[in-house]
Amino acid sequence: MTTTPVHFLAPYPLFGKKQKPLSIAYQQRSPFYWWWAYLRRNTDYLKCCENNGAGKLAKLYKEFGDVRDTDFKKWWSEGNRGAYLFGEKRSALIPKVLNDKSEWEDDWDYQNVMVVALPLTMGKRELQSRFAKLLNKRHTAKRGRTAKKLDKSTARFPLNRNYTIESLQKALDVYDCYSRLVKLNGKAKLWEVGVELRLVRTAMPSASDLKQDTAIKRNVMAATVKRYLKQAEKIIANTSLGVFPS
Repeated sequence: MTTTPVHFLAPYPLFGKKQKPLSIAYQQRSPFYWWWAYLRRNTDYLKCCENNGAGKLAKLYKEFGDVRDTDFKKWWSEGNRGAYLFGEKRSALIPKVLNDKSEWEDDWDYQNVMVVALPLTMGKRELQSRFAKLLNKRHTAKRGRTAKKLDKSTARFPLNRNYTIESLQKALDVYDCYSRLVKLNGKAKLWEVGVELRLVRTAMPSASDLKQDTAIKRNVMAATVKRYLKQAEKIIANTSLGVFPS
């Protein structure tokens, strides 16, 4: 796997230093953590892992490897896997000074290049301030915000569409809770999942609830759980295709 320096179009996981590791929350801020987490719920892929990469998902296994270990950092770092799967190729264009208009490249356009004329008679501090304002106006991407569709991604596995970390986490929490209750009891009521996760604050049961209030709250909880469960199942299924979220 490549060790060429890369960058990411979405927040990447942070681990801290060996002597001072960061909490798992810093890993979970990245959509790439959740890609790994959802893939770990894909039964077809887990069977492929159990068979040492053999089976219908063998091609995907060669890229993502064994995900059964609960240590995300180990998976991400092994063979520089995170950069290999999700990293973007560096642009051939590097910042430079144009000494003559003949150095202008034909394929430069407004979408990928910003050209600025800076009068050197102006003070350095003022120039830096003016340039920062111009750059902020043109370069609007902000780290940590909801991702935009990455149409121009050069990654081997680009993120597929808009997402929010909160939604990804809630959907997987619902899926895990529902699966655990089914395994424990043979079945699970959707509203019970919602209550356990306190999914909708206004639909939490109260000792003072009337019978009709209880029914309404359970319906609200069930509908919310159903929506998140359907979302999680779809995302899990699509990880088999190398697609995320869905």
